[in-house]
Amino acid sequence: MHCFRHPGQHAVAVCKHCGKAACGDCCEDTLQGIACSADCAKELQEDDLLNSSLKQSYGIGAKPPLPASIPTYFFFGIILLVTSFYLYFSQARIDYMTLAMSAVFFVMSGGSYKRYRDVCSSC
Repeated sequence: MHCFRHPGQHAVAVCKHCGKAACGDCCEDTLQGIACSADCAKELQEDDLLNSSLKQSYGIGAKPPLPASIPTYFFFGIILLVTSFYLYFSQARIDYMTLAMSAVFFVMSGGSYKRYRDVCSSC
C-alpha cells in the first residue's frame, strides 16, 4: 500500500478519520489516532469530544448507582437490631431470633455490596 500524497513511498498508517493510507512524512499522531492531515486531526478531535459528551449523557463508562437491595437489607438489619435492644431493655430478655435475623440482613447487605463493588471495579 502506498501513500495517497506520495505514490512512491510505502504507507505506514491509515488515517482514522478518512481511511487514506499515509507515509511517515504525512502521518500526524494525535491522542485520538493517526491523522493524514491537519484537517483530519481537527475532525478527530471534534469526533472525540462528541463521543465523550454522548457517553456522559447516556452514562456509558460511568459507575452505575448503588442497587436498592443494599440499603434495604441494611435498613432491615438496623430495625431488627433496634427491636432486639428494645426487647432486652423493656422485658429484660434477649430475643435471639431478632438478633439472628438482624445479622442475616447485615450479611446480605455486605455480600450485596461486595458483589456490586467487584462487578463495578471495571466501570
